[in-house]
Amino acid sequence: MKLAALLFVLALALIIVLSQVNLNKIFVVVLEDGEANFFQGVETFLKEHQLRYEIVRVRIDTEKPKLEAELRKYQNSYAVGPRISSQAHDLIPFLEEYRIFAIAPQVTSYLVVGKSNYLMSLSVTDEQQGKQIAELLKRFRHDRVLLVCDKFNPVYSQSLEESLRKSLSAETFRSVHISSADELVDEDFAHYDVIVLAVDGRLAGMIAQLARTRGFSGTLVGSDYAFDRDLIPSGKSAVEGMIVCCLFNYPVLIEKGFDDIDVAGAYDAMMLIAELLQNKISPQNAAKYLRGRRFAGVTGEFSIGFDLSSERDLTFAVVKNGSFEFER
Repeated sequence: MKLAALLFVLALALIIVLSQVNLNKIFVVVLEDGEANFFQGVETFLKEHQLRYEIVRVRIDTEKPKLEAELRKYQNSYAVGPRISSQAHDLIPFLEEYRIFAIAPQVTSYLVVGKSNYLMSLSVTDEQQGKQIAELLKRFRHDRVLLVCDKFNPVYSQSLEESLRKSLSAETFRSVHISSADELVDEDFAHYDVIVLAVDGRLAGMIAQLARTRGFSGTLVGSDYAFDRDLIPSGKSAVEGMIVCCLFNYPVLIEKGFDDIDVAGAYDAMMLIAELLQNKISPQNAAKYLRGRRFAGVTGEFSIGFDLSSERDLTFAVVKNGSFEFER
């Protein structure tokens, strides 16, 4: 009995020690939803720089209690992701509770960026994107504008719409928030001069086809959300001539050998995390360390603003002959 009791005490002590070691260990958490391939970008950076860190993958498109239980395992760590602003909005309480500093490549809403010292973005905010799109549209007739937003990404949709309404001078500005192209079958597309598609590339392509068949002959513009590899296969000839915003320096990205902006964004996010780890910066002090610093990555040159968004030049691509071409 004494031996059994001793063994039990030793086993319990070992469990406590191991759990404490795990709590003190810094992980790199890849926040995934099955849409963006962040893991490939992280893995590519580590291989190219011959670095070894403890990488774990966590699905965030799950029930909140399950997600919280997963994140609790990786306290005091760094993360790459999430993909969209609405996900970031839901994650911030967990990031702050468990001191996980997340670098989100393309989270842009000013409703989340700048709201926490545990979330930064590699992109400019929607306020800047809205201004740039408004400036672009000065080259075209834009008296009547239709903005199509993603119902499933309300945080992003709200901030981009607010920015466009503030920056764009138009006689008519109508916005619709949808989850399917079928919700637009009764839309009078021919009435508009410009359609701005703030939805993912696949859905944007489907809407473009619908609009063209219903008499729309004006300018198609895609927000950063529409800039992905699914846009052209989905839209086919309907997206020819469409202008799409890219949050990163697209020519540099291609020159560096990347054709997926999510992978490139994750690569640069891991670049920043590696610097933080090599300089022994804790997640609690990451924001203070990064503010005001300038970096050059595969997504181009950028500096980190006080709100933890990135200050960089936006680029616009035009769909020509079935591919993206650099606009400016």
